[in-house]
Amino acid sequence: MSDHWTNYWQQGHLTSFGNGFKNNYKGSLQQFWYRFADKLEENSAVLDVGTGNGALIQLIQKDKQLNCFGIDQAKVHPEVSKSIGGTFLSNTAAENLPFNDGDFSCVVAQFSLEYSLINKSIEEVFRVLKGEGVFAFVCHHPESIIVKPNTLILAAANFVKKNTTSTLTVLVSCLDKKELDSIEGYFDEIETEIKNNFKNGSDAMLGTNLPAFLSFLRKNKNNNIDFRKALSLFLNELDLLILRLTELVNAADQSATLLKKVKAISMSYEEGTIFDNKYDGLLATYIIGKSVP
Repeated sequence: MSDHWTNYWQQGHLTSFGNGFKNNYKGSLQQFWYRFADKLEENSAVLDVGTGNGALIQLIQKDKQLNCFGIDQAKVHPEVSKSIGGTFLSNTAAENLPFNDGDFSCVVAQFSLEYSLINKSIEEVFRVLKGEGVFAFVCHHPESIIVKPNTLILAAANFVKKNTTSTLTVLVSCLDKKELDSIEGYFDEIETEIKNNFKNGSDAMLGTNLPAFLSFLRKNKNNNIDFRKALSLFLNELDLLILRLTELVNAADQSATLLKKVKAISMSYEEGTIFDNKYDGLLATYIIGKSVP
């Protein structure tokens, strides 16, 4: 995994949805974890795998004190995690947990384990989980309202990179040289390419920020701006978007394998889906249960 998650957590976000949740998770995700935490005994030793800045740990400690540990492969924000309460370990992979066998009576994870090397990470999770310990994993689903639209944005972003980069480069060169008589043809070429290929996918194209970037170039064509630098920033952000969404889509595709693996080595389990309260759309899939004695 790249360092983009480190950069993200260092911005101080608590959840993985950025400004989508200004504080902590709300709605059905919040209620899922409240219900699960109700069944935990006071002062239980809990491990959160892929904790980020500790959103899940904060949720499950709403009404009781727990002995929580959070690990993440990225570097978490020390001040944000400190305010949550618990022990946080950065740069720690799910595939190589630094704990003894049976150290925890509970292991939780949300939108994290499916990003890992599942065969190894699940083996590690159940190694550190004591006999008849409880677990709860919430995972991405390919058809969820999180993953499905981002799959379309990913396709659009790959299209933009492959089919418009060269034209954008020439367009920006003309803008830098103030060859304004030439630029409209390049704008038209890019916009025609978009129109012909994304007639019913305008939202996905908007998600790439290409329309906004073209608007920026048009509005500032007469200004003294470093257009080459602006293009470089846009292309860097595009590459980061492609990387992030590729990880998301691949993770969602791995969720079925993760659930199958967990079921095979559990004493008991319950699986299901979580739906968004506001839009009544599929949000995630989950599995909860107990390890073997």
